[in-house]
Amino acid sequence: MKGQKTFQVFHTDPDKIPDLDKLTAEDFKSASADEKESMVQMHKSVSYWRDAWRRFRRNRVSMGALGVFILILLFSFAGPMFVEYSYEEQYRGSQKLGPMEYSEAEQMVLDVLENGADAVYATTLQPGSLTAISRGDWYFEENGQTYAFTLESGVERATLIFDEDGENQVYIGYDRDYENGAYTEITPVETTDTPAEGASELTLSHGVFPHVFGTDSQGRDLMARCMYGSRVSIIIGVVAALIVLVIGSLYGSISGFLGGKVDFVMMRIVDVIYSVPDVLIVLLLQVVLKEPLQAWFDSSTNPIVGALSTLGVGIVSIFITFALLYWVGMSRIIRGQVLTLKEQEYVTAATVLGASPARIIRRHLLPNCVGQLIIATCLQIPSAIFLESFLSYLGLGVSAPMASLGSLCSDAKETFLLFPYRLLFPAILLSLIVLSLNLVGDGLRDALDPRLKN
Repeated sequence: MKGQKTFQVFHTDPDKIPDLDKLTAEDFKSASADEKESMVQMHKSVSYWRDAWRRFRRNRVSMGALGVFILILLFSFAGPMFVEYSYEEQYRGSQKLGPMEYSEAEQMVLDVLENGADAVYATTLQPGSLTAISRGDWYFEENGQTYAFTLESGVERATLIFDEDGENQVYIGYDRDYENGAYTEITPVETTDTPAEGASELTLSHGVFPHVFGTDSQGRDLMARCMYGSRVSIIIGVVAALIVLVIGSLYGSISGFLGGKVDFVMMRIVDVIYSVPDVLIVLLLQVVLKEPLQAWFDSSTNPIVGALSTLGVGIVSIFITFALLYWVGMSRIIRGQVLTLKEQEYVTAATVLGASPARIIRRHLLPNCVGQLIIATCLQIPSAIFLESFLSYLGLGVSAPMASLGSLCSDAKETFLLFPYRLLFPAILLSLIVLSLNLVGDGLRDALDPRLKN
């Protein structure tokens, strides 16, 4: 019929069809606020960083690379606390050992410990000098008890042995024969419970820590040097990336915000720096800056300069090189972001309210570029590590006795055919660091700015 409305009700369950005859006016009352609230599914608001972390976790490749990089950090910074060897100490008799090999002196100590000794102090295992126990008063502590003794003369090529259950608890064995395992001379040592005034302490060993990566031609433990070299390379990469971040972000934000002729001139400077061959300028700067920096370090009494001198001329030159050349990419990225952001309403409002350009850049523009800043910085770190390793490989980076992965590869290249493991271990570490950081940077790029995802 004309003007009559027809309603159709669809239900998946016939038993739920309402009985129209039993409906009352009470059934058509408006729902209360509590009833409406119970029907609404509220979702927690997710912050920008939490949402980015959620997207980053979905990237299995980047998460795996992050795990590898964390393991490398533990290896580099926490590993030396568990290794008994120093990166710079030379251990005589331990030259050119392969991975997990022991020298004759180390094997001798292991034999003594296996034959019943509780602890030993072998002079032949001490770094630097064979004469490790000089004349004078000494003491050591074992099992909560103090053992003090006096030596009338220094001992050389000898082993101080502690055997708690033996007839002589402490004795010194001289010149052990590696073939039959016997000492040419054994001298008992009389001990007391109270050390003499000014007595020096000896630290006895209960075992021999293996050279996991082997040793180099000078008897230095390769794993300890790889730990320290990884630490140096990572620190140099992070500091260099921070230098690039500060200079590039300030330069790019000023150029993009001011615009006009200022932007034109500043960007032409960037173009000029881009046109210069990077590697050539880096090598020239390393050569030119070496002598002036060394002379400055030697003549200055400033504590800051003294701290820089401990890093060495090579590392400081690397930082100067990054400050002069490698910030241009960062500046272009930030300039592009600022050109877009400065047209936003909140920037116009800040300008109308009288905010200075420096305040607008510091409080409004750079905080909104933080995603791009993090991405560019993370991708800059492996580039800095690779450049440092390249310069150290050429002998223009870190100075001895300091080591980096590049200098370790340089030291091993001449004996690569005879001892390939000396080159493989630092090269693998360097490759893992650079690859993992690049993959983490790619994951951060996709997480912080999904629009850039391929």
